[in-house]
Amino acid sequence: MPEIAEQIKGVDLLFHEATFANADLPRAKETFHTTAAQAGEIAKAAGVKKLVIGHFSARYEDENVLLKEASAVFPETVLAKETLCLEV
Repeated sequence: MPEIAEQIKGVDLLFHEATFANADLPRAKETFHTTAAQAGEIAKAAGVKKLVIGHFSARYEDENVLLKEASAVFPETVLAKETLCLEV
């Protein structure tokens, strides 16, 4: 994780996959994905301005679970949705 944070340091907008919640961390590791909290940690370590999380597992009927986890670490987080428009 630290190596990627250095490469993206200070970007205005980071899109990061957040396939799983922390409760599914073993599955995330097994499938080479990240949790929403891990995405938040990366954004925080890199000092980015805004984090957009996406690529959610279909197991989550309500992606707000993932938003809550990422936002707890990095408050400037939004969910990637089909109609999302952001000004950068």
